[in-house]
Amino acid sequence: MLEDSCSDCKLEIIERKWTELLLKWLNTCIRPNDLRRFNLNILAEVMNKYKDDICVDEWDIAVINTEDVESFIQLKFPILRLRNLCEVKDYPKKLYIMTSMLLYFCCMNSRTGAVDVDICKNLDKNEQIAILKFCETLSEMEATIYNVECAIKAALSYQNENPDNQGTETSSDSSKQFSSFISDPQEVKRTPILQFKSSITVLPSVVTEASLSTFDDCSESFDFKNSFGREPTISYSKDIKMEAHYKQNEDSIESNQIYSITTEPVTKQAGQDPKESDHSCQPDCSCTKCTNQGPSCGDPGCTKELCDDKSDDSKKKEKESRKFKWTVYAFLCSSVFLILIVILATIPIWFREKSTKLRVQKYSEEESEMLPEWAWQCRKNFCHKVFRPATLLRHYTSFSRCTLLCMGPQLWPYPIGYTHFSKTIVSVSTKNLEYKFQSVPSDSVHLYLAEAFKLFIKDLARLEKLQTKPTNHSKATVKKMVILIDVESDSDPRLRINTDEGYMLKVETKNNQVIIKVSGLSFCGARHGFETLSQLILLDQSTGYLIMLSSAIIKDAPTYKYRGLMVDTGRNYIPVVDLLRTVDAMATCKLNTFHWRISDATSFPMSLSKIPELEEYGPYDRSMVYTKKDIRMIVNRAGIRGIRVLIEIAAPGPVGRPFSWLSSTTCSRKNNSLTCDNDLCRRLTMHDSTFDVLQKIYSEILEMTNVDDVFHLSDSVFSMTNCYYLFDDREGFLDKALFRLKMANKGFLPQLPIIWYTSHLMKHFEAKTWERLGVQIDEWDANPYESYLNKFRVIHSTKWDLSCEMRKQRCIRYRTWQQMYLWKSWRNVNVFTTEGGESILWTDLVDSSNLDYHLWPRAAVVAERLWSDVVANGSANKYVYMRLDTHRWRMMQRGIQVQPIWPPWCSFSPSSCLERVH
Repeated sequence: MLEDSCSDCKLEIIERKWTELLLKWLNTCIRPNDLRRFNLNILAEVMNKYKDDICVDEWDIAVINTEDVESFIQLKFPILRLRNLCEVKDYPKKLYIMTSMLLYFCCMNSRTGAVDVDICKNLDKNEQIAILKFCETLSEMEATIYNVECAIKAALSYQNENPDNQGTETSSDSSKQFSSFISDPQEVKRTPILQFKSSITVLPSVVTEASLSTFDDCSESFDFKNSFGREPTISYSKDIKMEAHYKQNEDSIESNQIYSITTEPVTKQAGQDPKESDHSCQPDCSCTKCTNQGPSCGDPGCTKELCDDKSDDSKKKEKESRKFKWTVYAFLCSSVFLILIVILATIPIWFREKSTKLRVQKYSEEESEMLPEWAWQCRKNFCHKVFRPATLLRHYTSFSRCTLLCMGPQLWPYPIGYTHFSKTIVSVSTKNLEYKFQSVPSDSVHLYLAEAFKLFIKDLARLEKLQTKPTNHSKATVKKMVILIDVESDSDPRLRINTDEGYMLKVETKNNQVIIKVSGLSFCGARHGFETLSQLILLDQSTGYLIMLSSAIIKDAPTYKYRGLMVDTGRNYIPVVDLLRTVDAMATCKLNTFHWRISDATSFPMSLSKIPELEEYGPYDRSMVYTKKDIRMIVNRAGIRGIRVLIEIAAPGPVGRPFSWLSSTTCSRKNNSLTCDNDLCRRLTMHDSTFDVLQKIYSEILEMTNVDDVFHLSDSVFSMTNCYYLFDDREGFLDKALFRLKMANKGFLPQLPIIWYTSHLMKHFEAKTWERLGVQIDEWDANPYESYLNKFRVIHSTKWDLSCEMRKQRCIRYRTWQQMYLWKSWRNVNVFTTEGGESILWTDLVDSSNLDYHLWPRAAVVAERLWSDVVANGSANKYVYMRLDTHRWRMMQRGIQVQPIWPPWCSFSPSSCLERVH
């Protein structure tokens, strides 16, 4: 028998035996083959073979048809956390666990019995028992990697404990063990032999003191221990029926046998004549009592003469004696009654005093054990940290509790619709969670939702791991989270110009369940709902559990459709991992457009298959190139987070060295070595060969980003000095560029082409060409708001430049987050329409070492202004400080290095720091 604390060698034996069983299942039930190791292809065949048997709805079939086994298992068992087995050495174990979980899922979800029939037909009884024990054991636990291994161990240990089950079974015991599970072999095709949900229900008997005393009285007449061979557990019902439940051999399957005994009252004695039973007594019977019918049988030793008639005097004396006795009896009873009244009247007062003393004493004892070193008190709607509180009255044991109940949920960006929050808290956990996609309009939306929900669960699991100190879990009642997700109408998971990003989040608590409903018209809306929900759930440091408000309602939608962040990678190369982290950070504050200015006059770090010369001349170094695989990785990561990627190529000039290989590239003044005196002045001419190259670039960008309704054409920035007024060399660029963009986009012009706003649009023919199309304003100090802006769809960035203003390679100006939050004059600009805004970062002095420092939290401030500008606070008041600081800590928990807004002391004592903030 394998012990619980088995050595490594025994664990290897368990894994080897279970691997042999799984391989036999795959080789006999799935595909007759000499399979010697697990692989994803055979697991995909398992899913395809049983998809009609194990799929609940069409969404399960859609996920199975992708043949992504790991995603399917992670979708069905989100707590399994296969992502922890990410290293190469862990891959065999990962396949081992995945195969076990697929077997478990097939057995537990077989609707027609196809899985059961295959197992019973191809595996022997010993192996059937192991699978049955594995499924029953795992069904009582959470599906984690550790619990899967425990269930495997229990299944194989059960085999070792029952040697009769090994090999060929001939004994009657073994046949009895399978009697409840295995039917007639001739009926294998009709009825599943294995029942993977146990039909055995063990009910504990109830033994009361009354029943035990009854049993003691009857023990002389009935010996249960001798009758059954072992001492059973006894329970009695109201009609004096006795049920005895006992267990058979512990190694066999449990069963219940019930025995009952009915006790009837004795009405006559043995040998007694029925007629004589009507008389009071026999003629010579001894008696102690006289009745109208004669003497009554009583104790022996009394004579019959005592029942004769008595004289009148004796009767009178006897009557007076009885009267005196009754008088004394009445007096004693009244005295006792009065004494009882006095005692009963004093008991409540005494009990109240004593219970108060006991309660005070008990509270003092508990308080001396439970009082924390620090507590939090609510002062003027802010939490104040208190050192060694004298009592827990009106104090909170954790900062998270104080935050939810005193300050309310610290959401960022703040919702602009209807909100309602309760004032009670419930504890939840990712280990006790269920979810369901109730309505999904397409398979692609379903796949995106599954990935977004995994990210949500990952964030909660990361939050739970932050608790490292020992806590008191006994005082927290953890409720079950039930999350219901709806995407109502939009079948395209991509973010489009007309995508409705609104969502509704509803939280309500019923009995031991917290029911959470997340709904939106589109995938992007539902994803924003996940983000808000993650901000509603905090870690309670006093219990170690997650906490949230017991009920809440949020109806929310953004004010502006375009909410972007631009990062320039042409001046300084930013590694892919930093761009991925930037996309994650954008999702936390609901930004929806990653504007990637991938090239500039100094470099073109992108690999394009149709134009290989750009990879040769463009990057600073061959290691500083973004491949197609890199770009698709960023695009996919952004799409799951409801973010589109716009890639901008600087054209037509200045373009610098990356386009020096192109014959149509010119410069305003050449030196003796036939190169430009100022390489930054190199620009593209308006020849057809130039636009042939641009069309190929546009085509590959559209293919990689899968964004065809918004496109940034750049038109570059022509305000550089000593470039000899390049404006005249680019006339006609907008017309030709729009035509080539339309050709690259399969004959359709994107709904919103965008260029940088420059003064050349003051020309009548340029403005007419670009009328009602997008312009992005980035001038720092100039006032570009002229009357002709009312012809364009404007994206504002003027006061939201995150980089330094450069003069002579020096940073001379840097804007704070308060200045960015306060800028509101852009609302009043007379334009055709305001699409939104974007914070921009030029990387003259930025690389991977300080990227996060320049972006956050200032880009998050711009995100709130664009999401909830209509109702958000107009100034950076104390409530904005508190919410932004809370959001900063959230971002840091996700691995983003965010610049602090004040010392940590203010984070835990905000009431003191915010006294001077208006």
